[in-house]
Amino acid sequence: MAKKILIVEDDKMLCTIFQMFIQELGYEISGVARTGEDAIQHLRDSRDVDCILMDIQLDGNLDGISTARIIGQTRKTPVIFVSGTTAPEVVQSAAMHNVYGFITKPIYRQNLGVSIEYACAKCKLEFES
Repeated sequence: MAKKILIVEDDKMLCTIFQMFIQELGYEISGVARTGEDAIQHLRDSRDVDCILMDIQLDGNLDGISTARIIGQTRKTPVIFVSGTTAPEVVQSAAMHNVYGFITKPIYRQNLGVSIEYACAKCKLEFES
């Protein structure tokens, strides 16, 4: 069964590219959220998410890092951050227990696939131990 990915991205063009890559890689899209609040609501409504692709800069009251922290309190779903910056303070603040990847923009399809597989496998190993 194909892994189901939640995309959390407020840029419509990037979101479309992510959707295309995810489908080309053989995954399913669980949903698309434009804000952290939307992502949290999607996860409350659906248990059918295997991995979250999370932009760090989001519209709304929550950025991606805050959203991942909130999700990590109740879910064991791996998060892969997507960012246009590699500033040390951003990378450091993104390091938390439910984050299993950090991809910089622009995103390449093959790198995305590797990141999703790694994140899901690593999360599964950690929680089976």
